[in-house]
This record gives sequence, C-alpha cells and structure tokens, in this order.
Amino acid sequence: MRVVFMRSNPVSPDPRVEKEVDCLVKNNYNVQILAWDRDSEYRVKQQQLTPTNVIEITRFGIPATYGSGFKGNFFPLLKFQLRLFKWLYRNKNTFDVIHACDFDTALVGMVCGKLFRKKVIYDMFDSITAPFNGPNSIGKIVAKIDEAMMNRVDAVIICTEKRREQIAKSSPKKVEVIYNTPHYVNIKNTKNLNPNKIKLVYVGILSRDRFIREMVEVVKKNPDYELHIGGFGKLADELKHISEEHENIIFYGKIPYEQTLELANSCDIMTAIYDPNVLNHYYAAPNKFYEAMMLGKPLIMVKNTGMSEVVAEHNLGELMDFNIESLQQSIENLVKRKNEWPDISKKMKQLYEEHYNWDIMEKRLVELYSNFS
Repeated sequence: MRVVFMRSNPVSPDPRVEKEVDCLVKNNYNVQILAWDRDSEYRVKQQQLTPTNVIEITRFGIPATYGSGFKGNFFPLLKFQLRLFKWLYRNKNTFDVIHACDFDTALVGMVCGKLFRKKVIYDMFDSITAPFNGPNSIGKIVAKIDEAMMNRVDAVIICTEKRREQIAKSSPKKVEVIYNTPHYVNIKNTKNLNPNKIKLVYVGILSRDRFIREMVEVVKKNPDYELHIGGFGKLADELKHISEEHENIIFYGKIPYEQTLELANSCDIMTAIYDPNVLNHYYAAPNKFYEAMMLGKPLIMVKNTGMSEVVAEHNLGELMDFNIESLQQSIENLVKRKNEWPDISKKMKQLYEEHYNWDIMEKRLVELYSNFS
C-alpha cells in the first residue's frame, strides 16, 4: 500500500510524523511526504528524509511566520493548499492513502480523497477550533467544516483519550488514539555539562505562548541554575542574543531530534509549560511529557493542561500556576526534592514501558492501516 503524508511544516524535524512514517515503512508500506517550508521561497524541492529509513519528501517553499494566526498566514496557507492539490492531482496514481496531519492539510486531503477515490486519515495533532485564531464568524464556519471532515474521512487519529470529548459533536467512522510518545532510545552519550548547576531544558517551538521568556527571567537571576534551550520560531534571535549576555542561558538553535534527547538526558529538569486558558492545551499530549517519562526526568507542568493529571497522580514533578512566581516556586520545590529524583526517574521509566511505549502505538497504527488493505 502506498501512502502520502501531508504536514504544514518542513518536517525537519517533526517527531510524530517521522515516527509514524518510520513505523509504516518498517511494515512494508511505501511512504512519501509533502511538507511546507516557511523559511524559503521556491516552487518545489525533492529531497530525502532519513529518520531511520530513507523517505522521499517534497517541500513547497512558501514564506510564512509560525504563530502569526489566521490573518497573518491566510494567503501563504491558501497557496500551500493549492500546491498540495496540484501535486495530488498530478501524482494521483502514486498513492492509495492520504494521511493528512491537522486541519491545514485535512481539507484538501478529504477533497482529493473523494475526487480520486483514495482512503483518507485525518491525524489531529491539535484542533484548529480550540481556540480559532481569527474572527469568530470564520471560526464557526471552520468548526462546521472540521466536523464534516471527521465524518467523511475513513479514520481520525487523536493523541489522547481525553480528546474524545473535544470531537464529541462529530461521528467518525473510526477513531484511534496514538500518543505522542517517542521511540525508546538508549542514550549512550551525555553532554559535558556543569554538575554543580541545576539544569533546566526546553527544545521545541520558540513562541511566546510557551512561557520561554519567563523561564529565562527566572534562570538568569539565579546563578545556581542553567537553562539549556533550543528549537526554532519567533524568539530564536532574541534567545541567541540573551545567551550571549548571560552565561547560564545556553542557546543551541535548531538541533536534530536525537541531539534533543541527548541534551534532555544530560539535564536535570524538563518543562512542558502551556497556557491553561487555551482549550487545546487542556487536551494536549505534549512531546515533552512523553520524553520526560522515557528519560526519567522530573517535570514541571501547568495545572489543568494535557497530562498534568498523570504528574499529579504519580508525583513526578511539580504543577504550577501560569505565572512567573509560581514557576520560580516550582523550580525551588523540585530542587528541594533532589533526593527523590532517582525514585521519580525509576517510576517514570516504568510508566513509559507499561503505558506509553511507542511499540504499543506502532501496533495501533499498523492495525488501523491493515483495515484498508
């Protein structure tokens, strides 16, 4: 069976896409990827992606800014949709299944699935309607379209059981839950970091809603802490400048996923800090949560955000309110519990193996696809 994945980022990296693609290739599916490069302008580039296997990836270069919302990215998104449609039309004999990631690609995926008689999977990483980053009147229309799409595609993938509440108004033919958990990686190398510092780490999208500036403010005022930070996004240049002025803020820029895990494994505390007033964050399944579970690193999360109840139930770190004072207090509390870290680590790794291991998710994904054979 031949599968085309569609994602509205460059997939460089995109851990969830790469894991799912690698899983299918291992199980003898023929997979290719269509992706959106927002950093450069060009019509199309044929390249290769090598998470584990060599995958053909087609990138469309359409300049846009991450986090600019509906208004800022409307025309680049429309252009991306048209490029996807043209590619799917011209190459309709090269695939059997369209695996559309998020609303950004699911609409064109559903239309082309009907036109070309292909199976379509809507992989919902995040809901576009919770909240919709644009005019309320447009948001209501988008919500109706989103609901209609879920009812018309062949399967919907969600990333937590909790998201069943979020899609309750729809009636998909099939719903599968696949967590954002990482491949198990036996990290053999560690970075030579200062053993006398409490090292916090965050690598991901560098946007204002991830509480990054607040983390920087707390750490740069405390010489006993270090913040190791990497990724890409609006705050990248600002963070690079700050790191040049403060020796305990270390900025790595964009780094490969394996190096991300190596860095996290070399630090002491991981963070997954999201605004609890954003409905998507209540239903979220942050990569950082699962990475922390696999690596056995104490975690700081915000109360009532995705998977925070697991941290609370098993005492795996600290839960904070969404303000800088609470962040500072949570770090201090976790440092005071340093003698508990080995037990926390053991508990997290055990929970990962029993409930979140990617091997379990792979079986679910392959079983879902086997229904299309």
